[in-house]
Formats: sequence, structure tokens, C-alpha cells
Amino acid sequence: MRNVLFLVIIMLVMGCKNDPKSGSQADNLIKPDNSEAVDPSTLSIPNACEMISEATLQSILNITGSDVNINEANDPGNTSAKSCFFKWDSADTPNAGILIQILTNPVYSEYPQYISNYVSSKLTEGETVLGSEKATRFNKFTAGDINGAYSFDQSRFYWNLGNNYLFMLAFNVSSLSEDKMVEVAEKIVVEVNKNFASKLKE
Repeated sequence: MRNVLFLVIIMLVMGCKNDPKSGSQADNLIKPDNSEAVDPSTLSIPNACEMISEATLQSILNITGSDVNINEANDPGNTSAKSCFFKWDSADTPNAGILIQILTNPVYSEYPQYISNYVSSKLTEGETVLGSEKATRFNKFTAGDINGAYSFDQSRFYWNLGNNYLFMLAFNVSSLSEDKMVEVAEKIVVEVNKNFASKLKE
């Protein structure tokens, strides 16, 4: 589990490679947030496992006949991220589940606008994957008043709250079409943002 988390974090901080096809349409762009970034050492990161309930996830993904197992996947050596796996039994997908990750800026002193630019750059430049020279294309999604970037091929969704918090939602659910995955993800993102805001107020 720790190895999986490590690979996810590596992918998050990898540089992007230009892909002329990505973000070529104006409506697929996200304007970077220029709000002032806060020193991440002063920010709290809520428990990622509390961002969505088992019942809500079962309803959104129509999970029947199986409980959702919720497991923290935090790396004790990384204080800038919290992660959680939500897993369930599925006849369509072995080890079906989602990963929710919340991060603060790991390079704040060198790049205060990193988080906002990270998400917007997914649409303009794509993202390279280990072992591939071609950048993966990302598209825009909207959940409530939040805009983000997603790749159906990688089954991953990114969004940010200002320049302080970066979120990732990853799927391992092979039965979802692209349209259905986006629909499901948007519902999960709205729920995550609602619960995240409530946890910050506690």
C-alpha cells in the first residue's frame, strides 16, 4: 500500500510534457488562481477518510451486496499529504475502489503558486507517465463551483482550492464509461468539498 502511495506522489510532482492536442480548445482551460498562498506548515489537512461516507459512496456508485472498506493510506514520512482507499467487492473489477488524496504545497518556498498551476497545466500540457514519452491528455470537468482536470485513460481527477490545497480522486472501476465516470466523479468532488470545508471549521 505504501508503494502505491509513493508512486502516486511521484506522479503528482513529476514535470509535465507539452502535448499540442491538450487544452487546445478555449473552453477546456482553467485560469490559474492567483490568490495568495499560505505557508503549508500552518495548514491542517483533514483526514481523507472522512471526506465521504460509506453510504454516500454506495449510493453514488450504486454499490450493492458489498460493504465499503475504508483504509487510511498516509505515508508517515510525508506531512504534506493525506490519503484514503475506499474498496469494495465487484464482479466487474478486481480490487474495485477509489483513492482520495489531499495535499498541501510541497515546494512552497520555491513555487508558491504550484497547486493552482498544477491543475491548470494538466489541460495545457498534459502529464507524462513513467515509461512513456507521450503526454496524457486531460479534459476539464466542473463540480458545483469547482473546475478541475481529468484523464479517463488514467482514471484520475485533480482539483484545487486556491493555492493551498490540491485534491486527487483516482478510480479502479472498469465498468464505468467516460461519461459515467465524470458524472460519478463530479458528485464525489461536491461531497468531498462539502466535508472538507466542514472539517476545516471544526
